[in-house]
Amino acid sequence: MKQEKKPENELTRTSVERQILSSLGMTPARLQRDVDAWLEEDFGGGDPSVWTQSALGTRMRVEIVAKQEFILCGLPFMALIFQKTHGHIPVQLHSTFNDGETVRRGDIILSGEGDAAALLLGERVALNLAARLSGIANKTHAMKLLVERASARQNLGAPQLLETRKTTPGLRLYEKYATRVGGARNHRHALDTGLMLKENHLRSFGGVSGALGKARANAPILTRVEIEVSNLREFAEALEGGADVIMLDNFSVQDIQSAVELRKDRRRSVALEVSGNLTEENIAAVAQLGVDYLSSGALIHQATWVDMSLQLYPIGQK
Repeated sequence: MKQEKKPENELTRTSVERQILSSLGMTPARLQRDVDAWLEEDFGGGDPSVWTQSALGTRMRVEIVAKQEFILCGLPFMALIFQKTHGHIPVQLHSTFNDGETVRRGDIILSGEGDAAALLLGERVALNLAARLSGIANKTHAMKLLVERASARQNLGAPQLLETRKTTPGLRLYEKYATRVGGARNHRHALDTGLMLKENHLRSFGGVSGALGKARANAPILTRVEIEVSNLREFAEALEGGADVIMLDNFSVQDIQSAVELRKDRRRSVALEVSGNLTEENIAAVAQLGVDYLSSGALIHQATWVDMSLQLYPIGQK
């Protein structure tokens, strides 16, 4: 059966900015400032391979081609980068894809016509960013499938997959966006978007009960309190202390099962999060234990860049 050709969408400045606003919940101006900084880093003192060739004014057809199968992430960012390098010079960009869709080897992710010099100036920044973000989305998607399949085998609701704050400085918003594209839900974005008492906090604040008591008394009224525990003794203390979420850090499978049973016995509504060294090799086993959240820094820091390339052709050449 002949595959139906997907409709091609024009990526205008307006449509790209609308995608960015709706997908990231921030003004397009924020991304434009970041794009300017990324481009300035790559420009340095200017590209002699462009200025020595007097390439400005040469119109070319551009294609960005997938070199492998992956979950796409970063398409509107790539479009904005090329729009920025063109300035007021006309550029036409099109795609049959959206972020979150699967592209296969040989698929044309982005195509169009533009100024050769402007396209070359944006090439590496655009490809690097999309390859990085697509790698994160791809990794997240793979782990999400493992969680869902494992939960389905036990007739359980799947725990929600979360990332962590182990992100690249300056890229956090985009890397966390990529995990959403891959199917995860975000953990706290920054220190001010949640109150989390971790091991070093507990050492500083006098243990589980004391730290929880002060947190519950003084936290803003809409702030949930999460506490990290490293053993079942601390877990029992946190369960009685009124935490909203308890993170089981590097717990064994047996201890996770014990924590789930203890929560059931005490009839507590506290949410349980498992964290620490969750990988594609072990996450399925943990997903079947009845916890609420699985948080994994590996979604970001162990993700592998995907492969894509940019090609320029004379207009009219197939």
